[in-house]
Amino acid sequence: MGGLVINEKDSSNAKIGVDIIKGLSKKLASLKILDILNFSRPARLTSPLSVHQCCGNEWVRTDLLEKAYQIKDDPIERMKYLFAFAVSGVHQGPLKCRSRAPFNPIIGETFQAVNENDGSKLYLEQTEHHPPTFNFSVYGPNNHFLYHGFGTIDAHLYSINMIKGERIGKTLLKFDDGSIFTFSTLKTRINGIVMGDRIYNYYGDLIIKDYKNKVECIMTLNDEIQEGMLSKLWYGKTNPHYDESIAVIRQVNPQTKQKEIKAKGYASWLGQVIFDNKTYWSIFDPEQNWTQKGIDFILPSDSTKRLDLIALVKGDLDESQYQKEKLEQLQRDDLKKRENYEKKLGKNQ
Repeated sequence: MGGLVINEKDSSNAKIGVDIIKGLSKKLASLKILDILNFSRPARLTSPLSVHQCCGNEWVRTDLLEKAYQIKDDPIERMKYLFAFAVSGVHQGPLKCRSRAPFNPIIGETFQAVNENDGSKLYLEQTEHHPPTFNFSVYGPNNHFLYHGFGTIDAHLYSINMIKGERIGKTLLKFDDGSIFTFSTLKTRINGIVMGDRIYNYYGDLIIKDYKNKVECIMTLNDEIQEGMLSKLWYGKTNPHYDESIAVIRQVNPQTKQKEIKAKGYASWLGQVIFDNKTYWSIFDPEQNWTQKGIDFILPSDSTKRLDLIALVKGDLDESQYQKEKLEQLQRDDLKKRENYEKKLGKNQ
């Protein structure tokens, strides 16, 4: 099947899965049983990272964007590096969080960091509570590029033993030479919620488009569900599901107006990206990280200043749970105030 096995060392997979099922069962009356973002997850089942930090880790290989930026006269070679960037970070979230999902940011929560390798700057802000939505910007060295957009997190229980999710939104890359690119995102699949190995995988289409040169790169990862009501309901079994695929780069011929294949490559989000026997990214490349060292001022709203996250890092589960509930109640109170104001505003119109 492929994918990344994310079993917990303390064999707590089943406990985490059962707690998810219990939390969802409480939503049955409101017909929200399948939406796993609609219930509060205990701090003890949470990773000591925020969603913002995990998303930022996907974009840490800004050196690949810089390499693409430096290629001025070969849009096919440039696309190869852009595709390598898109694949390079998707393993970071499941690798660092394992079975424990990160803290969901509250509205107004931010995160900022710099790339310790090239000085690229990262900014994220939570702009909506539910569905959880954030905006992000990555500024390259010397402002050569801006990688930015927004994402809405959607995650549902697909079967008793499987969760599916995706980040819905728009992602654009702009170079200072006027080039504009769009990126789609892969969807997420987690098997083994209640029983069996916990396996994290991606599926769907990863598509990058260069509008100036009419070039696109497409990779599709398989996700075919077996027929059979019982297997789907309980096991969530699949046909062979691969973490590797063929990447195809096409360009529109200006004479025929037809898309022509310009390059084919091998890609695995757990391995490497190869075109024409050249490796553009490998999971064994030297690790790169975002850091807050050297930043003169970190906003009070930064994810790293959450008291529940700080307590969890220290191993104080009770304090982490208390602070988490306190933050969530504050967010509910703020939401109620906004709703009451909107009602009052509507009556006065």
